[in-house]
Amino acid sequence: MAYGIGILLLSAVAGYWVLERSALHKGQLKRVGQFVGWLVIVVSVVGIACRVWCLASGNSGWCSMGKGWKGGYCPLTSKSAPGPAQAP
Repeated sequence: MAYGIGILLLSAVAGYWVLERSALHKGQLKRVGQFVGWLVIVVSVVGIACRVWCLASGNSGWCSMGKGWKGGYCPLTSKSAPGPAQAP
């Protein structure tokens, strides 16, 4: 369960490393490196936030964006997943 957050934290560190490496280059390579670095960091932080949200809402599984999710609410979906009282 916690290894997922660890992997996301490591990917955020990798994004920071890409940002540092891109600072040593010039021109287009620098801009692409900065874009990729920030993209990796942002996606990692959003993944961590979703995981924390899922754990805080009482769901022990991964936030699966509303597909097969047992109760609760994922912030990345437009509606809450059907709970036991809402199941057809």
